[in-house]
Amino acid sequence: MISLRSFVRSLALVYLLSFGGLSHAEDKAFRIISLSPHLTEMVFSAGAGKDLVGVDTYSNYPSQVKQLPKVGDAFHLNFEQIIALKPNLILAWQASIKPQDLKRLKDLGLSVFVSSIQTLNDIPNNIEEIGRRAGTQQHAFSTAQALRHRLNFLRQKYSDKKPVTVFYEVWNQPLITINRQQFISQGLALCGAQNVFEDLAPIAPQVNMESILMKNPQMILMGGPKHNQKIWRKDWQAFPMLQAVKNHQIIGGNSDLYQRPTERFIEALPQLCAQVNTARKVYAKQRSDR
Repeated sequence: MISLRSFVRSLALVYLLSFGGLSHAEDKAFRIISLSPHLTEMVFSAGAGKDLVGVDTYSNYPSQVKQLPKVGDAFHLNFEQIIALKPNLILAWQASIKPQDLKRLKDLGLSVFVSSIQTLNDIPNNIEEIGRRAGTQQHAFSTAQALRHRLNFLRQKYSDKKPVTVFYEVWNQPLITINRQQFISQGLALCGAQNVFEDLAPIAPQVNMESILMKNPQMILMGGPKHNQKIWRKDWQAFPMLQAVKNHQIIGGNSDLYQRPTERFIEALPQLCAQVNTARKVYAKQRSDR
C-alpha cells in the first residue's frame, strides 16, 4: 500500500514534468568553456558563471576562474582536455581563434559561439546572447539593459563637450597605440575625447615619437601593467614640449579594464570620462587666462 508521503511526492513530480517546473539547471547541468578573458567575464555577467568548467590561459577575472582547468590560448588549444570537459557550449573570440581550430571544434560536434566586438553596444549584445544560449536570459537581459542605459547616459552627457586630444599607449618599445575601431577608442569618443591616431588603418598600429610630437596630444592614457606604467611615465618626462607632459595629464589606466570589452569596461567609463573632463578643464582655464 502506497504511503501518503510517496503519493504526495508522485503528484509533485507529475506537476513539475507537466508544467515545466524543472529548471534548465535541474534538468541537465550546462557546461561552458571560454577561450578568451573577456568572454569569461561575460559568462558571469550573463549569470552563467556556475556553469563554467574551463577557460583559456589568460582568464583571471573573477578570481574563482583561476581554479578552473586551462584549455590553452589563441596559439595552442588542448583539444583532448576540451573534449574531456564535455562542454555544451564553447565561447570563442573571432579576432583570436584560428580558423582551423574553429573548424576542428565544429567538426567534433561542439556548439561554438564566436564573439565579435565592433561597437560598444556589442558588449551588452554579446552578454544577452550568452545568456540566451546558457539558459540565463533574465539575468543577462537585466545586465545588458543596465549597460545600455549607462552608455546612453554618457553619450548624452558628453556629446557637446569640447574634444580633448588623447594618445593611448598600449606599449612603449615599440610604441603601439589603437585606431578608432578599437573599443577603447570608442570609449574615449563617448567621453568627448579624440584619439590622435584614430585614422590609421591597423587596429593596433606602431607609431614613432616624431608622429606623437607632431600630434601633440593634450592627454596620454597608458595601458599595460602597472609596474611598466611607472617607467613609461618617467620616459615621457624627456618630452616636456608635449601638452600632456607639460600639463601633467599622463594617466595610468587599468589594462584589464580598458583592454577587455566587458561589463567592467563600461562600468569604468564614468571614471575615464571624469579624467578626460579634468583635462578639459585644465585647457579651458588656460584659454580663459590668456
